[in-house]
Amino acid sequence: MKEKVAPFAPLIMLVWAVIMCLAVAFSLTSVRQRISPAYDTMVNAANIAQNAMEEIKQQKARLGIPMNELDVLNTGMLGEYYTSIATTRGDLEAKRTTINPNWAAVVVGMFQRANLREGDQIAMVFSGSFPALNICVLAAAQAYGLKQCVMASVGSSYYGATNEEFTFFDMAEHLCQKGILTHRIDYVSLGGSSDVGNDFYDENVKSSIINRIKASGVTFIYESDYVKNIDLRIEYLRASVPNMKFMINVGGSLVGLGTGMNAFIDTGYVEPRFNDYSNVTFWGVRDEECGLIQYCLGQGIPIASLLNIKGLALSYGVPYDPSEPQKVGVGKMYYSSEYSPIVPSIAIALSVGLGIFFCIYRKRGRQGEDKDARNYILH
Repeated sequence: MKEKVAPFAPLIMLVWAVIMCLAVAFSLTSVRQRISPAYDTMVNAANIAQNAMEEIKQQKARLGIPMNELDVLNTGMLGEYYTSIATTRGDLEAKRTTINPNWAAVVVGMFQRANLREGDQIAMVFSGSFPALNICVLAAAQAYGLKQCVMASVGSSYYGATNEEFTFFDMAEHLCQKGILTHRIDYVSLGGSSDVGNDFYDENVKSSIINRIKASGVTFIYESDYVKNIDLRIEYLRASVPNMKFMINVGGSLVGLGTGMNAFIDTGYVEPRFNDYSNVTFWGVRDEECGLIQYCLGQGIPIASLLNIKGLALSYGVPYDPSEPQKVGVGKMYYSSEYSPIVPSIAIALSVGLGIFFCIYRKRGRQGEDKDARNYILH
């Protein structure tokens, strides 16, 4: 016998759909911006970064390094287009976007997302391509009170720290001497091709940089064999931050991103996933193309990769290539979105009520149908 269908079942479905649409619409329009609980730390980090960038600008002036005419906001943080330590092409708008102290607040937010606490151990890997962003990361870790292991390379893409006499390593050393930053770079390499500056075309400049690094007392890494280089760095990490809980990579250094397909890592904050086998084969041997990012993910350690600046700026509400200086403490990165639970709760309650009503009606309909069937048989 054909089952009866509630004559107003389509109406009930229509009402349910309308309720759901209205609930979604009201939820999206009732979003409230709540100041981040780490607001004070974020502002502190951004202030440190701002002071550091201003000091770099002043130091460049003392050294007679001219301001790049494309540095429209006169920040002093935009490097030359091409020099003997420039390794790859760089995007001008992206470089100018990173010269914003509020990136330090973005990084503090990432530390929060990783559930870091004061005193926790983290690692950083920098190239010379985004000196302002490197400074923001260092400022964020300092304001947050984290124990750091910092690895940096000298080579830079265009418009980064491309001045041969004032590389990012020199900038970081100067900022520590001034007391603006409190943690020196721990390990330095030349970067570029094979991580040993094979593409630095001026040997005199290359020798001068190596001499400055060695004279500083900082550990100098010069290993052209990629696998040995990564193995050595892993040993350094295990010795310096044995309980590492987070790693952040800035720029496109070979040792940070890895080689081959491994280098195509998600940008921004990345949680380790159960299928992160990119750094381990089925025999327990590390993949020879993996970098420090893949190593950390394979160890269950969350990472952040700051490379796709346009995408990052869109995700975290940072103005892209702004036409005016950015004020500390202002921006989307200092707030978190909060949705009112009232509207979704009402929608769920109404949906459940409609469902119960529909089920009761269907049950009664079947009971009446069964009764008619029995009467038909008796007759």
